[in-house]
Amino acid sequence: MLDSHPNIACGPELKVTTAIAKLWLDCQTGYASALAALHLPPREVNSILADTLRSFMAPFQAASGKARIAEKTPGNVVWFGPLHQMFPDSPLVHVIRDGRDVVASLLRMDWTGPDGRPIAYTQDAGAAARYWVTSVRAGREVAAVDPRLRSRYVEIRYEELVADPGGQMRLLLDFVGEPWDDAVLRHQDFERDLAGESSADQVRKPVYSSAIGRWRRDLSEKGQEAVKAVAGELLVELGYADDLAW
Repeated sequence: MLDSHPNIACGPELKVTTAIAKLWLDCQTGYASALAALHLPPREVNSILADTLRSFMAPFQAASGKARIAEKTPGNVVWFGPLHQMFPDSPLVHVIRDGRDVVASLLRMDWTGPDGRPIAYTQDAGAAARYWVTSVRAGREVAAVDPRLRSRYVEIRYEELVADPGGQMRLLLDFVGEPWDDAVLRHQDFERDLAGESSADQVRKPVYSSAIGRWRRDLSEKGQEAVKAVAGELLVELGYADDLAW
């Protein structure tokens, strides 16, 4: 939807963003003294890594002809702290979805890691629930403890976006400082190369609600109990469940 805006390019997930963010953390902590001895103080290292990440995104942005670029790798949420240090003026958008539906979706994926083996959280409901809890808490906690980051952080509920695309996109575009454009509600009308992403087929469709509550039909009783044990507290905290009696 953001990629359909005339001012914003939001292409396939860059994926290496999280690796650069981890490198930033390593350079600012364990490697800091060695880098300082090479006349690379933290501020200079920050600039180098920010420029590196910009360089990865620059070709796609240039090809799009748009003024801004958004990077949507889901794992970025765990690294909002380092990313904010590298790009202090950048909005950080955290999309939150019912963890039970997230688990149901993850268990349908055939993703593999660098070693060619299936990723653990696509194989086990408990592992998928832990991944969801870790991701959601990471994004929210960074915003809660860093007042400088807080003003650049916004949460969007997936379910609210589906129920009211126009209203939620207006709020989001206002937050990131872009004018309203009806094109964001017609994302399915635009051709785009998503580099084989697992969500490619879904984003070619108009916004749909059939995936909300999918956990009821897709998760086994055992799977639901595993999710409840790991993520039940956070589901209640976020208002996705009144209690653990589901």
